[in-house]
Amino acid sequence: MTIRDNILFGKVFDQKMYDHVIYASCLQSDLQMFDGRDQTMVGEKGITLSGGQKARLALARALYADSDIYILDDPISAVDAKVGK
Repeated sequence: MTIRDNILFGKVFDQKMYDHVIYASCLQSDLQMFDGRDQTMVGEKGITLSGGQKARLALARALYADSDIYILDDPISAVDAKVGK
């Protein structure tokens, strides 16, 4: 799957919401590093993400879900201090 697919997790793409989620989860600098930006494949057939990148991606997925209730188990443990703040 691509990074975008991982964030959308089957939901309909909304550019405004997506941009907000990317900003809120501090994924902008990560996406700039990848040649394909958010169309970069991850996993066995793509790139390997660092622990911090995986945590930011998971947070972005949770934010994009736009749920009424979120249960997060230490979601910033693998991110750096700047992102955690």
